[in-house]
Amino acid sequence: MWNKWLACTWSLVLGLCVAIPQRAAAQGTSTPEERARWAEITHKLESNPLDESVNKDGESALNRLGNAHDIHVPLCPALLGEFKDAKYKYRHEITRQYMLASGAFIIENPEKAGDTNAMNLAAVESVLKVYGAILQQKPDAKWKTLDDLLKKQSQGKLDDALRKQCK
Repeated sequence: MWNKWLACTWSLVLGLCVAIPQRAAAQGTSTPEERARWAEITHKLESNPLDESVNKDGESALNRLGNAHDIHVPLCPALLGEFKDAKYKYRHEITRQYMLASGAFIIENPEKAGDTNAMNLAAVESVLKVYGAILQQKPDAKWKTLDDLLKKQSQGKLDDALRKQCK
């Protein structure tokens, strides 16, 4: 079942990689205001990931970020695969945050746009903030994958672990 789900997910991602460039001319480039808004929404989600209105903004930002052809977000397939665990109730919020935080890093640090290690670290740190906020509201929403990343973060080993995972 997991393999089918993962295959469908990757098919969708690959389909978007083909479809987005074809629609890019119609979608145009993002505006500075849009990019600032995406970063703002990303940071709001870090403290309120279960807030309905912030979630709507997050979905809108993710859709537009995916359609804007001027920002390329190179995601780590290994991390993306882990974050899409079908058994975790808040997997969508976690996956969305990883993608939005990756885009926000590029927007906020254009001089580091090619530094995928720094981008992944910033994105995972954002994900861990979201996870912490979820746990404050839903203490039973524990997830071993994120607990392991939190442990690595507290030990100062998160950067090295991500570098190995996202080669």
